[in-house]
Amino acid sequence: MKNKHLFSTGNSTRKYYKSMNNTYQQVFGKHLMLHYPFYNTEGEDLEQRQNNLTDYCLSHIAYSPGHRLLEVGCGNGIQSIYIYEKLKPIQMTGIDLNPDNIELALQNKNGHVNLHFEVDDAQKLASIPDKSIDVLLCIESAFHYPEKEMFLNQVKRVLKPSGKFIIADIVNKKNKRLYLSKKWKHRMAFFHWTEKQYTEAFRQHGFSVEKAENITSHVMKGYTGSKNWIIRKNCHNYVHYILFRIFVFIQVRINLLLLKKRENYMLFSGKLQQN
Repeated sequence: MKNKHLFSTGNSTRKYYKSMNNTYQQVFGKHLMLHYPFYNTEGEDLEQRQNNLTDYCLSHIAYSPGHRLLEVGCGNGIQSIYIYEKLKPIQMTGIDLNPDNIELALQNKNGHVNLHFEVDDAQKLASIPDKSIDVLLCIESAFHYPEKEMFLNQVKRVLKPSGKFIIADIVNKKNKRLYLSKKWKHRMAFFHWTEKQYTEAFRQHGFSVEKAENITSHVMKGYTGSKNWIIRKNCHNYVHYILFRIFVFIQVRINLLLLKKRENYMLFSGKLQQN
Protein backbone atom coordinates (compact mmCIF):
# COMPACT_ATOMS: atom_id res chain seq x y z
CA MET A 1 0.00 0.00 0.00
CA LYS A 2 1.38 3.40 -1.02
CA ASN A 3 0.37 5.00 2.27
CA LYS A 4 1.25 2.12 4.59
CA HIS A 5 3.66 4.45 6.44
CA LEU A 6 0.61 6.21 7.92
CA PHE A 7 -0.07 3.14 10.04
CA SER A 8 3.47 2.77 11.44
CA THR A 9 3.66 6.05 13.38
CA GLY A 10 3.21 4.31 16.72
CA ASN A 11 5.85 1.60 16.19
CA SER A 12 8.94 3.65 17.10
CA THR A 13 10.24 7.21 17.14
CA ARG A 14 12.25 6.63 13.97
CA LYS A 15 9.21 5.25 12.13
CA TYR A 16 7.05 8.10 13.42
CA TYR A 17 9.30 10.77 11.94
CA LYS A 18 9.78 8.80 8.74
CA SER A 19 6.01 8.62 8.41
CA MET A 20 5.59 12.36 9.03
CA ASN A 21 8.31 13.23 6.52
CA ASN A 22 6.75 10.95 3.89
CA THR A 23 3.30 12.39 4.55
CA TYR A 24 4.47 16.00 4.16
CA GLN A 25 6.32 15.13 0.97
CA GLN A 26 3.29 13.42 -0.55
CA VAL A 27 0.70 15.99 0.51
CA PHE A 28 2.63 19.26 0.22
CA GLY A 29 5.37 18.31 -2.22
CA LYS A 30 8.05 19.27 0.30
CA HIS A 31 9.14 18.63 3.85
CA LEU A 32 7.78 20.79 6.66
CA MET A 33 8.97 21.36 10.21
CA LEU A 34 8.27 18.55 12.64
CA HIS A 35 6.80 20.50 15.54
CA TYR A 36 3.36 21.67 16.67
CA PRO A 37 1.60 24.74 15.21
CA PHE A 38 1.25 28.13 16.94
CA TYR A 39 -1.70 30.43 16.32
CA ASN A 40 -1.33 34.04 15.18
CA THR A 41 -4.29 34.75 12.90
CA GLU A 42 -7.19 32.98 11.24
CA GLY A 43 -6.74 31.16 7.95
CA GLU A 44 -3.08 30.23 8.35
CA ASP A 45 -1.91 26.93 6.90
CA LEU A 46 0.18 24.35 8.74
CA GLU A 47 3.49 25.66 7.42
CA GLN A 48 2.77 29.20 8.59
CA ARG A 49 1.63 27.99 12.00
CA GLN A 50 4.87 26.03 12.40
CA ASN A 51 6.85 29.11 11.34
CA ASN A 52 4.92 31.06 13.98
CA LEU A 53 6.21 28.78 16.74
CA THR A 54 9.79 29.15 15.55
CA ASP A 55 9.43 32.93 15.27
CA TYR A 56 7.97 33.15 18.77
CA CYS A 57 10.88 31.18 20.21
CA LEU A 58 13.39 33.38 18.36
CA SER A 59 11.71 36.52 19.70
CA HIS A 60 13.11 35.66 23.13
CA ILE A 61 16.74 36.20 22.16
CA ALA A 62 18.80 39.28 21.31
CA TYR A 63 20.48 38.15 18.12
CA SER A 64 23.58 39.36 16.27
CA PRO A 65 24.58 38.28 12.71
CA GLY A 66 27.99 37.33 14.09
CA HIS A 67 26.52 34.62 16.30
CA ARG A 68 27.03 30.89 16.00
CA LEU A 69 23.80 28.92 16.41
CA LEU A 70 23.11 25.32 17.32
CA GLU A 71 19.80 23.52 16.95
CA VAL A 72 19.65 20.35 19.04
CA GLY A 73 17.12 17.86 17.71
CA CYS A 74 16.90 19.51 14.29
CA GLY A 75 14.81 16.75 12.70
CA ASN A 76 14.69 17.02 8.91
CA GLY A 77 16.53 20.36 9.02
CA ILE A 78 13.67 22.52 7.75
CA GLN A 79 13.58 24.61 10.90
CA SER A 80 17.37 25.10 10.87
CA ILE A 81 17.17 26.20 7.25
CA TYR A 82 14.36 28.62 8.08
CA ILE A 83 16.34 30.11 10.98
CA TYR A 84 19.54 30.30 8.93
CA GLU A 85 17.84 32.12 6.06
CA LYS A 86 15.99 34.44 8.43
CA LEU A 87 18.83 35.40 10.79
CA LYS A 88 21.87 34.82 8.55
CA PRO A 89 24.27 33.77 11.34
CA ILE A 90 27.97 33.39 10.71
CA GLN A 91 27.48 29.66 11.28
CA MET A 92 24.66 27.31 12.20
CA THR A 93 24.72 23.61 13.04
CA GLY A 94 21.81 21.21 13.38
CA ILE A 95 22.24 17.88 15.13
CA ASP A 96 19.86 14.95 15.38
CA LEU A 97 20.22 11.37 16.57
CA ASN A 98 18.12 10.01 13.70
CA PRO A 99 20.29 9.44 10.57
CA ASP A 100 17.17 9.46 8.36
CA ASN A 101 16.45 13.03 9.42
CA ILE A 102 20.02 14.18 8.85
CA GLU A 103 20.00 12.62 5.39
CA LEU A 104 16.93 14.72 4.53
CA ALA A 105 18.47 17.82 6.13
CA LEU A 106 21.55 17.50 3.93
CA GLN A 107 19.33 17.12 0.87
CA ASN A 108 17.30 20.21 1.80
CA LYS A 109 20.06 22.61 2.88
CA ASN A 110 20.01 24.57 -0.42
CA GLY A 111 23.77 24.82 -0.73
CA HIS A 112 24.21 27.02 2.36
CA VAL A 113 27.95 26.67 3.06
CA ASN A 114 27.76 27.86 6.68
CA LEU A 115 24.88 25.57 7.58
CA HIS A 116 25.98 22.14 8.80
CA PHE A 117 24.13 19.00 9.86
CA GLU A 118 25.54 16.17 11.95
CA VAL A 119 24.29 12.90 13.42
CA ASP A 120 24.91 13.43 17.11
CA ASP A 121 23.42 12.66 20.52
CA ALA A 122 21.93 15.61 22.44
CA GLN A 123 23.26 14.03 25.62
CA LYS A 124 26.84 14.08 24.26
CA LEU A 125 27.10 16.80 21.57
CA ALA A 126 30.37 15.17 20.53
CA SER A 127 30.59 17.27 17.35
CA ILE A 128 30.34 20.63 19.19
CA PRO A 129 33.44 22.23 20.79
CA ASP A 130 33.46 23.75 24.26
CA LYS A 131 32.23 27.35 24.62
CA SER A 132 31.58 27.71 20.89
CA ILE A 133 27.85 28.51 20.72
CA ASP A 134 26.14 31.89 21.11
CA VAL A 135 22.54 30.61 20.87
CA LEU A 136 21.35 27.04 21.47
CA LEU A 137 17.84 26.07 20.45
CA CYS A 138 16.02 22.86 21.31
CA ILE A 139 12.43 23.01 20.14
CA GLU A 140 10.10 20.09 20.82
CA SER A 141 12.83 17.49 21.08
CA ALA A 142 13.99 17.19 24.69
CA PHE A 143 11.04 15.00 25.77
CA HIS A 144 12.79 12.26 23.78
CA TYR A 145 15.97 12.45 25.91
CA PRO A 146 16.14 9.81 28.65
CA GLU A 147 18.99 11.63 30.46
CA LYS A 148 18.10 15.31 30.36
CA GLU A 149 20.63 16.03 33.09
CA MET A 150 23.35 14.96 30.66
CA PHE A 151 21.81 17.18 27.97
CA LEU A 152 21.85 20.21 30.27
CA ASN A 153 25.49 19.48 31.14
CA GLN A 154 26.26 19.63 27.41
CA VAL A 155 24.28 22.87 27.00
CA LYS A 156 26.43 24.36 29.76
CA ARG A 157 29.62 23.06 28.15
CA VAL A 158 29.04 24.31 24.58
CA LEU A 159 27.57 27.74 25.39
CA LYS A 160 29.88 30.72 25.45
CA PRO A 161 29.87 32.64 28.78
CA SER A 162 27.49 35.13 27.15
CA GLY A 163 25.49 32.42 25.37
CA LYS A 164 21.70 32.03 25.48
CA PHE A 165 19.45 28.99 25.27
CA ILE A 166 15.86 28.39 24.23
CA ILE A 167 14.20 25.11 25.15
CA ALA A 168 10.59 24.53 24.12
CA ASP A 169 9.32 21.21 25.39
CA ILE A 170 6.20 19.21 26.06
CA VAL A 171 6.07 18.58 29.81
CA ASN A 172 3.88 16.44 32.02
CA LYS A 173 1.34 18.19 34.21
CA LYS A 174 1.90 15.58 36.92
CA ASN A 175 4.92 13.56 38.04
CA LYS A 176 3.37 10.21 37.19
CA ARG A 177 1.97 9.41 33.78
CA LEU A 178 0.49 6.19 32.45
CA TYR A 179 1.61 4.77 29.11
CA LEU A 180 0.33 1.82 27.11
CA SER A 181 3.37 -0.11 28.34
CA LYS A 182 6.95 0.54 29.42
CA LYS A 183 8.17 -1.19 26.26
CA TRP A 184 6.09 1.13 24.06
CA LYS A 185 7.20 4.18 26.05
CA HIS A 186 10.86 3.36 25.41
CA ARG A 187 10.21 2.44 21.78
CA MET A 188 8.68 5.89 21.25
CA ALA A 189 11.35 7.53 23.47
CA PHE A 190 8.90 9.35 25.73
CA PHE A 191 10.75 10.77 28.73
CA HIS A 192 8.74 13.85 29.66
CA TRP A 193 9.71 16.00 32.61
CA THR A 194 7.45 18.33 34.56
CA GLU A 195 7.92 22.09 34.70
CA LYS A 196 9.12 21.69 38.29
CA GLN A 197 11.81 19.21 37.25
CA TYR A 198 13.07 21.63 34.61
CA THR A 199 13.10 24.53 37.04
CA GLU A 200 15.10 22.59 39.61
CA ALA A 201 17.52 21.23 36.99
CA PHE A 202 18.19 24.70 35.58
CA ARG A 203 19.02 25.91 39.09
CA GLN A 204 21.30 22.97 39.83
CA HIS A 205 23.19 23.38 36.53
CA GLY A 206 23.81 27.07 37.01
CA PHE A 207 21.37 28.49 34.47
CA SER A 208 19.51 31.74 34.91
CA VAL A 209 16.00 31.35 33.47
CA GLU A 210 14.83 34.67 32.10
CA LYS A 211 11.45 33.40 30.97
CA ALA A 212 9.37 30.30 31.65
CA GLU A 213 6.13 30.56 29.71
CA ASN A 214 3.25 28.16 29.28
CA ILE A 215 2.21 28.52 25.62
CA THR A 216 -0.20 25.58 25.58
CA SER A 217 -3.24 27.71 24.68
CA HIS A 218 -1.47 29.17 21.62
CA VAL A 219 -0.40 25.71 20.47
CA MET A 220 -3.87 24.20 20.94
CA LYS A 221 -5.43 27.10 19.05
CA GLY A 222 -2.82 26.48 16.36
CA TYR A 223 -4.85 23.46 15.29
CA THR A 224 -7.82 25.68 14.40
CA GLY A 225 -8.73 25.05 10.77
CA SER A 226 -6.64 21.88 10.54
CA LYS A 227 -9.38 20.21 8.49
CA ASN A 228 -8.42 22.54 5.64
CA TRP A 229 -4.72 21.66 5.64
CA ILE A 230 -5.14 18.67 3.33
CA ILE A 231 -6.04 19.91 -0.17
CA ARG A 232 -7.65 17.50 -2.62
CA LYS A 233 -5.55 18.57 -5.63
CA ASN A 234 -2.33 17.77 -3.76
CA CYS A 235 -3.28 14.12 -3.29
CA HIS A 236 -2.69 11.34 -5.79
CA ASN A 237 -6.32 10.27 -5.84
CA TYR A 238 -9.47 10.48 -3.76
CA VAL A 239 -8.60 7.43 -1.65
CA HIS A 240 -5.27 9.00 -0.68
CA TYR A 241 -7.08 12.25 0.10
CA ILE A 242 -9.46 10.48 2.49
CA LEU A 243 -6.63 8.53 4.14
CA PHE A 244 -4.63 11.70 4.74
CA ARG A 245 -7.71 13.49 6.11
CA ILE A 246 -8.29 10.63 8.55
CA PHE A 247 -4.61 10.61 9.52
CA VAL A 248 -4.61 14.35 10.27
CA PHE A 249 -7.89 14.10 12.18
CA ILE A 250 -6.52 11.36 14.44
CA GLN A 251 -3.17 13.10 15.00
CA VAL A 252 -4.81 16.42 15.84
CA ARG A 253 -7.35 14.87 18.23
CA ILE A 254 -4.65 12.91 20.08
CA ASN A 255 -2.41 15.97 20.43
CA LEU A 256 -5.27 18.18 21.63
CA LEU A 257 -6.45 15.58 24.13
CA LEU A 258 -2.95 15.19 25.59
CA LEU A 259 -2.44 18.96 25.81
CA LYS A 260 -5.77 19.32 27.56
CA LYS A 261 -5.44 16.45 30.02
CA ARG A 262 -1.82 15.48 30.56
CA GLU A 263 0.67 17.92 29.03
CA ASN A 264 1.74 21.53 28.89
CA TYR A 265 3.84 23.16 26.22
CA MET A 266 6.55 25.18 27.99
CA LEU A 267 9.06 27.68 26.64
CA PHE A 268 12.21 28.30 28.67
CA SER A 269 14.80 30.90 27.74
CA GLY A 270 17.86 31.97 29.67
CA LYS A 271 21.63 32.00 30.00
CA LEU A 272 24.47 30.79 32.17
CA GLN A 273 24.65 32.45 35.56
CA GLN A 274 27.53 34.88 35.85
CA ASN A 275 29.94 34.08 38.68
